[in-house]
Amino acid sequence: MRIAVFRAFLTFCAFFWFVQLYAQDYSVTSIPEELKKGANSVVRKSSVTYSLGNKQTSIHSHSAITILNYKALDLAHLMIFYSVNDKLKIHKAIIYDAWGKKIKSIKRSEMNDYSVAANTTLYSDQRVIFSQVNPASYPITVEYEYEIIHPFLYGIKYFSPYGDNYQSVQNASFILENPSGIPVKFSTANLPSNVQVNESSPGMSWRFSNLPIITEEPLSPSFVEIKPEIRVAPERIAYDKYEGKADTWENYGRFLARLNSDDKGLSAETVQRLRQLTSACSTDREKVKVLYQYMQSRTHYINIAFGIGGIQPSPVSQVDVLGYGDCKDLSTYMIALLKAVDIDACYAVVKAGKHNHHIIPELTNHQFNHAIVCVPLPNDSLWLECTSQVMPFNFLGMFTDNRYALIVKDEGSKLVKTPEYGKDENYIYSSFTLSHSNDGASTKGTIKYGGLMMDDVANVTILPRKEQLLWIDRELQIPDFVVKNLRFISGKTSETSLILDLELDLKSYFSGTGNRLFVPLN
Repeated sequence: MRIAVFRAFLTFCAFFWFVQLYAQDYSVTSIPEELKKGANSVVRKSSVTYSLGNKQTSIHSHSAITILNYKALDLAHLMIFYSVNDKLKIHKAIIYDAWGKKIKSIKRSEMNDYSVAANTTLYSDQRVIFSQVNPASYPITVEYEYEIIHPFLYGIKYFSPYGDNYQSVQNASFILENPSGIPVKFSTANLPSNVQVNESSPGMSWRFSNLPIITEEPLSPSFVEIKPEIRVAPERIAYDKYEGKADTWENYGRFLARLNSDDKGLSAETVQRLRQLTSACSTDREKVKVLYQYMQSRTHYINIAFGIGGIQPSPVSQVDVLGYGDCKDLSTYMIALLKAVDIDACYAVVKAGKHNHHIIPELTNHQFNHAIVCVPLPNDSLWLECTSQVMPFNFLGMFTDNRYALIVKDEGSKLVKTPEYGKDENYIYSSFTLSHSNDGASTKGTIKYGGLMMDDVANVTILPRKEQLLWIDRELQIPDFVVKNLRFISGKTSETSLILDLELDLKSYFSGTGNRLFVPLN
């Protein structure tokens, strides 16, 4: 009897050991060959659990990625982004060799904790835990497990089984836990046919397996556009002392409007100064232009973001005294300047970026990263970018043109499209006269930039002379020249164009002698 019990115990131990071994088998030989073909990395396991609470959210992430070659080395490094107000627990950080044997555990003391504030940020509570992996050989597997608790219920959670192109996926899952039954909106894109979706009353899950690599090809859509993706947006908001709904754009806009409802506005002295400044203007449009240029002349962009300050503007009186702020601060300040002369303007949030502007209109929640101003006049609406000292009046540029923006109001918030600049508005016109003499050649003329084509050039107008000369040297496809004169006629005086006056001495530009001269066409 004792022998039988002992054998049963050994069988159980062997089975338990086998299950444990199998569960953590990160050897490269256990990856199906079709998943290794053409791949730089393989997701062995990616499990993300997103939990909703009445006033907080949490994310539990457990991943293991096999790095097959140096091209995917960036994916091996430990990077955990968090805020100082979050609760972060790191459960596991382990590196394995090609046979799945543990090389080392990354200790907490080996993890660096950095601020992720950019050069234009004075202070931010956003940080990153980082540890660099330097393998002696390939392949290796990295396994990371951590949990973050956010003290708010706000925003959208994104999940994709892929982390990069030329990566295959062995197993991945995304789980939504919703014990409080908070209303939630979902958006999915490019999901494979073999995804397993399980829905229950407190939550939902998606499970992926054996996904082939996503390749990058010339002229193909970007990786972001074709990768499978799941987005989850709670319809309830709880952030600091503020609560609201995000079931419609109107309600979400109402929540954003409340963040600025306690602002006392500008001082009486400032209001009087602004009225005097615009007293000679005959139209509201002229007043808007004068005050926009006034705002540009005395403010500059600096980001300060911590806690709810990441979405709540600073008081306009503070911006008026200090002369700086981020996009939220400067936009609300511009609105206050206009209010002082009895012109109504609207705060608007938008997803900015030249190649990163897509939002999902049906997913009503935080999808924006920038603030601008809309001034609705009887015959037209003006749009103002308030973070630039050189942006022309009523011009947005590639950063925020032709995309959805949310007009934020106490009542009646709605999605609208920002202006689109067509082919007739976007141009570069060059007009130069070439002169030849015994000493060489010279040229004099202008380059006129219109619409989106003046976007980058506008920033050159405020550079020091030395940097402007370096820019000209890079831009002109002319060898061996000397700049005699360089002058910008700023877009501030011409709303839709920027003119560069240029005079050059050209050496060895013409070739030939006597009556025959050859001119190289650039």
